[in-house]
Amino acid sequence: MIFPFERFTITTALPPDIVREKLISVVEPPSRNIRWGMTKPDKPYQGKISESYFEISRIINYRNSFIPVIKGRIYPDGTGSKIHIEMTMHPFVMVFMAIWLSVVGQAAVGVLIAAFSSATFDPTYLTPLGMFLVGLLICPLGFRPEANGSKKFLIDLLER
Repeated sequence: MIFPFERFTITTALPPDIVREKLISVVEPPSRNIRWGMTKPDKPYQGKISESYFEISRIINYRNSFIPVIKGRIYPDGTGSKIHIEMTMHPFVMVFMAIWLSVVGQAAVGVLIAAFSSATFDPTYLTPLGMFLVGLLICPLGFRPEANGSKKFLIDLLER
């Protein structure tokens, strides 16, 4: 799959209401204001939390369009809980990257066909191919470190 995602389950001895309280302690309501990085947020995540569902993302003071959107469901499991979590890129970013990759990919194929049918080779023919490869690489390179950090944070938070 072109777009990175991750699914995992956290099993904890904490009951669902305590899991929810722990999440509330680290998540603030979503802000419509632009964060300029001058002020430190009170909590590391922003988003919405309901009785058995949450959708959050990490608050950062730098630009990363590929930061994971974290969606989770909390299920009772005996005296504890199971939390099923899915991390994906923002849907707008996925649509933008799909359009970008399809346009640049078509250009790369067209230019490469023209390059192979030409008697001379110009290195600028490789530009669309390079743009396509960079587009493929920036998705996981922007997403994966953030997803790994959030996964560790959530496991540490909810398994205590």
